[in-house]
Amino acid sequence: MKVRFFQSGFCTSHSKVIDPRTKFKKIKFAAIWALIDLPSGGYAMFDTGYAKHFLTATERFPDRLYRWITPIELNEEETAIAILGKEGIDASQIKWIVISHFHADHIAGIKDFPNAQFLCSEAALNEVLSLSGIAAVKKGILGGLFPMDFQRRVNTFETVSSQSWINNHGTTCFKWDLTPNITWMLLPGHARGMIGFEFLQNEKPILFATDAAWSHDAFKDAILPWPIVKVFIDSMAELGTTWAALHRWQQENPQGEIYFTHCPKTQVLLRHE
Repeated sequence: MKVRFFQSGFCTSHSKVIDPRTKFKKIKFAAIWALIDLPSGGYAMFDTGYAKHFLTATERFPDRLYRWITPIELNEEETAIAILGKEGIDASQIKWIVISHFHADHIAGIKDFPNAQFLCSEAALNEVLSLSGIAAVKKGILGGLFPMDFQRRVNTFETVSSQSWINNHGTTCFKWDLTPNITWMLLPGHARGMIGFEFLQNEKPILFATDAAWSHDAFKDAILPWPIVKVFIDSMAELGTTWAALHRWQQENPQGEIYFTHCPKTQVLLRHE
């Protein structure tokens, strides 16, 4: 199963947010997403990165706060819909969009794919449907990013999976028949019910752990983010549990690689080697 990674824009923050050991400087948080060739035909996407809808959704208060906290840079040719066009893929060929979690840098482009069904965890869906206004913004959720028919098109791993289990790292996993060579994993902490996935690339195990960490170096050395992130991280306790599970995965897969959406190390995946 072919999995390719792309980038659609970035936001900026400060290095100490992700690794308190570093000097205080502005850094880029790349919005990386994946394209998956489905054996049954068509494609699935894992997240979408940024899109112009982010700017529209953050024009008014309280959603405007999101743009102030995480200013973005995005060229029109960098959007997922534009990148797919360059790859010769029409929006209608996107059958599914797997949503890792509902933060804007991961879902800002979902309106561009009117034929796609959405897939997320039950915990993530329950939260997003229960929040609005300032409570939603505090959780990184922008109501203006959702298509009008979102609830009709959304599904959960708990309902579509042919198999679910808890692996020996303590992580809940799902098998989805449309992606037989991918194992989907619950990686909570950063966001409610966040999803990552494991696959083989050139016979090497790859675990794309989305926002479970922002820096591979900080994760490797067990350096948690700056305490200020507690304001918008869903659960520091669950984040610690997820980190422990990921460290166990790395110990059992010494030849494998863990990648995080915004970590500079992840840029290697954009080379499509």
